[in-house]
Amino acid sequence: MEKKLLKVTEELDILLKFKTIKTKLLFYFSTIVTAILVSFSIAFYYYFNKTITESIKTTLFNTAYEIEEKIESKQPINLEKYNLNIAIFKNNKLIAKNSDINFHINTPFFIKDYGEYLDAGIMLKFKIPFEGEIIVIKKHIDDKSEDIVDTMLVLEPILLFLLIFLASKTIDKILIPIKNITKISKEISINNFQNTIPQNEEYELKELIDSFNKMIQRLQSEVESLDRFNTNISHELKTPITIIKGEIAIALKKLRSPKYYQTTLISISQETDNIQKITDNLLLLTKYTKSNIDETFENCDLDSILLEVIEKYKTILKEKNINIEFKKFQNIKYRCNSQLIYHLFSNLIDNGIKYSPSNSTIHISLYKNKNIYFIIQDEGIGIDKNEIPKITEEFYQVNKSKKGFGLGLSIVKYAVELHNGKLKITSSHKGTIITITL
Repeated sequence: MEKKLLKVTEELDILLKFKTIKTKLLFYFSTIVTAILVSFSIAFYYYFNKTITESIKTTLFNTAYEIEEKIESKQPINLEKYNLNIAIFKNNKLIAKNSDINFHINTPFFIKDYGEYLDAGIMLKFKIPFEGEIIVIKKHIDDKSEDIVDTMLVLEPILLFLLIFLASKTIDKILIPIKNITKISKEISINNFQNTIPQNEEYELKELIDSFNKMIQRLQSEVESLDRFNTNISHELKTPITIIKGEIAIALKKLRSPKYYQTTLISISQETDNIQKITDNLLLLTKYTKSNIDETFENCDLDSILLEVIEKYKTILKEKNINIEFKKFQNIKYRCNSQLIYHLFSNLIDNGIKYSPSNSTIHISLYKNKNIYFIIQDEGIGIDKNEIPKITEEFYQVNKSKKGFGLGLSIVKYAVELHNGKLKITSSHKGTIITITL
């Protein structure tokens, strides 16, 4: 257990050391650069050493063949002119040399590394016409590869630190927009959504900034929606709560007849229903926003939803002897939020019934022609032109005598906007036409 705890602690320490993006980038950069420099140094050393060895080997072989050619052509040979140790054997007998070094070697080529210098030698055997052996040795060759290693050991750390320094400065420059995002984000609060981040030319940062600004807009929309809900619910619940409290206070002042209590409870029940309806409608106005509405969309049959709504009002339609006439009716499939569409149809039909006189007709059309159209027309008294811009405001009522809360058309407007549609209201003394385009 202690070992595991120690391991976790060590891992946390490592994470804390590299907790900033800059530190991580510099760590990864220095690791990669170090690996590249080391790999390059090893490869360079290997090929440079190989080149020197091949050069020495070529010089020794050329010297041996030159001497052998002179022996074949019976030319005089001056071994002293060669800055090499040379020995010539014929029939295993030494016939010439220019050094007192023991020349007995048994390999065609050898090289010995003594650190700062090298010894290299060859032994070539010839058969025709010269039958013998020529040994050529070069001693105390300056080992250039060791100088290269020493140079690299000095220059590479300097180069590495220089590259890390330049990388650090470059990262600081790259991170400036991110620091600006951090600064602005600290200024944003539930009471301050005014600041947005200026756009940047870099694609990745542009995308990040765009996403951040959209997030600010979504948060602002959500907060405004919540504020609106709080304001509306506190305003609209005052009346029913006041009525309930008044009814209870009067009932408790003295003993009443059972009928009085029954009447009081009916009144309280009605006001409780009103509270429920107001709360449900306000929640519907705040439940969905542009940022989350797409997640609730599903394939729906608009005609089926409309028929379901009309069926709900069947009894009221019969009581007022109002007829529903379909001018144009099609089967339409549409990807939408079924709950909002249901309330949209319901509120428009409810208004149509409420403001239509008895023994009248409500005309409805539902069809598709590039766009989807839902049109409802009643035969009521109509709406004054000055009132039309206001009727979609929350809690606004044209006719105060009609029972309602003034939220129906607000829900309709909101539902249409969330589905990227259009709402058009036209009215005259012969009735009102409401056109929804989706």
